[in-house]
Amino acid sequence: MSSRKFSLVSVFLLAAALTACSVPEMQVSQSFKEKATELPVEGRKVLRMNLLGKEKGFRFGPYQLQEIQRGWTSRANPQDAFWLKLSEAYQRYSFAVQDTVQQKTSFVLAAALYKSASVEVEGAPASLKEETEFLQAQFKSPESGVWQLSLADPGSYLQRVQFQGSLANGQQSIEIQPIYKWKGMSIPSGDNLGYEFSVNGEILATVQISNSGKVWLKQGLSPDLQMVLASACSSLLLYDKLGAGE
Repeated sequence: MSSRKFSLVSVFLLAAALTACSVPEMQVSQSFKEKATELPVEGRKVLRMNLLGKEKGFRFGPYQLQEIQRGWTSRANPQDAFWLKLSEAYQRYSFAVQDTVQQKTSFVLAAALYKSASVEVEGAPASLKEETEFLQAQFKSPESGVWQLSLADPGSYLQRVQFQGSLANGQQSIEIQPIYKWKGMSIPSGDNLGYEFSVNGEILATVQISNSGKVWLKQGLSPDLQMVLASACSSLLLYDKLGAGE
C-alpha cells in the first residue's frame, strides 16, 4: 500500500472513530421544548487541546462567543464576591458574549477547582473520600447587575442528589440541575450531558454540553434575562469538566 493510500485510510478510520464516539441527543422536557426556541451551537470544538491562550469563538442563535481566553491573569480578576481561591483553580477562562440582534455584549470570567476531602467515619478501617468539583462564573448586566453562576458537582449520576447549582444576582435566584438522560434511552449517562435552569419548577433554559452543543431558551423572556441565560449557558459550553468522558 502506498503512503498516500495509507494516509487516506488513516483519515477515514479517524473520522469513523470520532463519529462513533458521539453520543445521542440529550433528553429535554417535551413540554418545555414546545414553548422554547432551539439554538444549535455552530463552530464549537468538541475536543479542545489548548489549556492556555486564545480559542476560536462559536455561536448559537444570535449569540456570538468571542475573545475566548484560557488562563486569564490577575489583570482580569473578578469582584470580591468571587469565592474560589484562584491560585488553586485548575481552569480559568474569560470570554465575551455578543447579542447580535440587541447589539449588547457581556464579559464573563470563570474558574474551576477540584477538592478532595477525607472524612473519618467511626468504626471504618479507612477514611471515606468526598470529591467535589466547583465552578463559578461571573458577569454583569447593565439592567440587572452582577450575576454569579455557582456549581458544586460531586461528579456522577449516583451522587446527583448532592449536586448544587445556582445563577443569582442577589435579587433573583435560578436553580441549575444536571441532566443525565439520553433521548430514547432508559439507562442514564455516568456524566451529565447538560444543565437545566429553572425557577419554582418552571424551566427557563436548557443547555446540552455533549456533542457540538445546543441551547433552548423559553420564549417570551425579557431580552435581559435571555442574555443572562445565554451568558450562563456559554460558561457551561466552555467548561472542561475533569474526568468528563472517562
